[in-house]
Amino acid sequence: MNNTTKKVLLLGSTGSIGENVLKIISLHKDKFRVVGLSTKSNINLLSRQIKNFSPEYVCIVDEKYKSISQEQKISQINKSTKVLYGEKGLIEIINLTKPDILVNAVVGIVGLKPLLYAIENNIEKVAVANKESIVVGGEIVFKKIKNSKTKIIPVDSEHSSIFQCLKNEQDKAISRVILTASGGPLFKQYNIPKNVERIIKHPVWKMGKKISVDSATMVNKGFEYIEAHYLFNLPYEKIEIVIHPESLFHSFVEFVDGAILALIAIPDMRVPISYALGFPQRLYTNVKRVDILQLNKINFFPPDYKKFPLLKLLMDCAKTAVSYIVAFNSANEIVVQKFIEKKIKFEDIARIIKKVIDSHKPVKISSIDDILELDKKTRNITEKFLS
Repeated sequence: MNNTTKKVLLLGSTGSIGENVLKIISLHKDKFRVVGLSTKSNINLLSRQIKNFSPEYVCIVDEKYKSISQEQKISQINKSTKVLYGEKGLIEIINLTKPDILVNAVVGIVGLKPLLYAIENNIEKVAVANKESIVVGGEIVFKKIKNSKTKIIPVDSEHSSIFQCLKNEQDKAISRVILTASGGPLFKQYNIPKNVERIIKHPVWKMGKKISVDSATMVNKGFEYIEAHYLFNLPYEKIEIVIHPESLFHSFVEFVDGAILALIAIPDMRVPISYALGFPQRLYTNVKRVDILQLNKINFFPPDYKKFPLLKLLMDCAKTAVSYIVAFNSANEIVVQKFIEKKIKFEDIARIIKKVIDSHKPVKISSIDDILELDKKTRNITEKFLS
């Protein structure tokens, strides 16, 4: 193993992003070494990953899996792999592995504390695939970044596109950025049965259940709208959204001279993941290449806020106050999980979130404790609206 090999800690290794990260690392074992992995509860897949990558530590976030027998099972796979548990384990594993690259691919607000800890401890590079940590904690995160040596690299395809287009460009030269959205499973077929199985089957991207539901409501694009605001220090007035069902163009950047730059690639998360891992160099991927002759079959449409009211609501929340964003995210996490568990209908998602936002009284957000306190309070309120 050469001295240039980077130590990688992958939080959320058993999700769709995590699996794709490991596919890229498998192609470049001379460049990367996996030192840690985490999962919420997918022990079977984590066990296979331990066998393939021999990490020093793993973290199982759901503490109901904490047991001697569980540790013995993992020890049989790899004697040198040690097991941590719970949300505290996500901090411990950063401290113990001291990675060069942290990939934050956990789902939900649970990703915020590890992100802040990595920044405070000057982890060289953090590849962020956890939307919620930037969405709810953006102001705090980017205040801390100013006094840190950490470099944040976005993993979302849209933000990776903007990040790459802005290379060597001055912020003041940006006229606007345009986020592309596939439109999800409901864009062309809004009247299809909105059962869980149909909703989580995305027409273009291979994604986890939660993000697939967020794509169907277009909440996912609202989150990306907020992320772009923080990641690129842009006012919301300079951020627009267009529907692009083919997902070949991964966002645009327009400059003050009228020039527009865009990134074109097959909709495959291995492309932005490879860029985040290899930055500032590019890494080879074995993904399918774009057929330029197919670019005459692309379409762009404005977002339909009547069909997707949560997109407009979230954008309005972003422009109003940070506490509205936190409240929206908390309510969304609860109701999306209830829908996945088939305890509510798809239409209930927007109805309940709107009730939560209508009842919200804005509060000042100045610390992570403020965020977590409001998150807990909003979850309780959301549960009451569900009962």
